[in-house]
Amino acid sequence: MGIEYTGNLLQDYKADLEEGYHLAIMPISRVEVEWFPRNYPAGITFYPVEFVNLNELGIVPNRSTSSSLAEAVSAASGVDQGILDRHPLVVFPCTFDWFAFCRDGFRGHLEFIRTLSDYVDRTCLNFIRYCQCSLELIDSLPGRAGMVNSNPMMAGALLYNHMLREGRIIGGDAFTHRITKGLGLPIESIDQSRFPKKGEVGFIANHALALYTALLEAENPTLRFIQALSLLEFLAYPDEYKKFQNVKRIIARYIAQDQSEYKQLLNRFFELTGKKDEVTGQILGYRTRVIHMGRRVEDLL
Repeated sequence: MGIEYTGNLLQDYKADLEEGYHLAIMPISRVEVEWFPRNYPAGITFYPVEFVNLNELGIVPNRSTSSSLAEAVSAASGVDQGILDRHPLVVFPCTFDWFAFCRDGFRGHLEFIRTLSDYVDRTCLNFIRYCQCSLELIDSLPGRAGMVNSNPMMAGALLYNHMLREGRIIGGDAFTHRITKGLGLPIESIDQSRFPKKGEVGFIANHALALYTALLEAENPTLRFIQALSLLEFLAYPDEYKKFQNVKRIIARYIAQDQSEYKQLLNRFFELTGKKDEVTGQILGYRTRVIHMGRRVEDLL
């Protein structure tokens, strides 16, 4: 029987807290969670706005007048309990040295926010993007865990130590850029059996999903084209580099339904990469012209 998530994190994550785990609670921008929490692998749960009761987590407010630069920076970021209450929250159990975390400087805290966010990406959010977003419509792309809607510069996280009954908020300009087009993603439940498993195959699948996320978030067609070719190269040969003439055979073999379609795909890949005019010797392949000659896909098309 699955856990019924109530928004009382001390109850929802009781088993993890009893085993000595801390909790990470992060806002997330461009995501809508309707009605009830969505649970994904590794105990990652997306909660609707105002669903979680943060009052029981013993949050220690950051002071702008603190002698600790890390605390002053977190206070200046504006990420506080009020901000968390106005966002969907991503919650998950994690382990780290609490006292080393408390002693760390503000740059270490920003790196920690990025590390936690990347963990959410690789554990579930990249697969959610794969299932629920598309290359044709990027308006629904979600933000990253830690990002807030209210201030595009800032991100943050609340860390909770159950042994000390203490919560600490860290915040700052952790990320270099964000998605701005569209309203974001109404997140849906996904059967956990569909997510990549641990092990070598799971690692390959997760890295491919990370490359696909980079493809989705690329800001122009030229970058998308380059990223798409990189993804195909990795899928064909995850462990080594091979020329694209080898890559295209592997990819076409899995896609083609018959020999005729196989040959068509090989010809199309040739056009997209290194094709030359047989008479003039002029380079026609898009990849060569984009990567080696500095052309833009937008202009070539």
